[in-house]
Amino acid sequence: MRLFIAVQVPEFVKALASTIKDELSTAGADIKWVEHENYHLTIKFLGEVERKEIVNIREKLKEAAQVSTPFDLAVSRSGCFPGRNRPRVLYLGITGQTHMAEELARRIDAGLIQLGFEPDHRRRFHLTLGRFRSQNNKEKLLDLADNLQHEMERKFHVDQFHLMESQLSKHGPVYKVLETIKIS
Repeated sequence: MRLFIAVQVPEFVKALASTIKDELSTAGADIKWVEHENYHLTIKFLGEVERKEIVNIREKLKEAAQVSTPFDLAVSRSGCFPGRNRPRVLYLGITGQTHMAEELARRIDAGLIQLGFEPDHRRRFHLTLGRFRSQNNKEKLLDLADNLQHEMERKFHVDQFHLMESQLSKHGPVYKVLETIKIS
């Protein structure tokens, strides 16, 4: 099973991301866009995991949630990884109480390290809009992204996160919630 841990964003954030995606797609860049229903904030990607490990993973996630506090985040301006010269990922940035999101992620890491998972060293919370397949029309798309006229600071409250399964299909990934963990 291909697993990851994520925060599901509210519908109004997904709607904003979809509107931005629709506007940016007019640039004709060679990009694979994320589907509306798949927008989320990844806390940690676990990769391939055997089904029998899920019980222990759930326990560590619940332990991290019990000593964490709910927090508020907001989507902000667009950007790209690793940079404008050779972008691979186009995203919306995340602002707000990111230090609390980072603390939750560190607690999750600490528990999962005990189960043999590697810690994340380069985490930056973001909402992926799409992945570049090539550099065709990238400048046009990035210039368009720089000039977006939307009210970007859409705030949302985070009081839970999810253990998710990613099933790959010929039409793209299908995400399934395996467990919802409430933050105390």
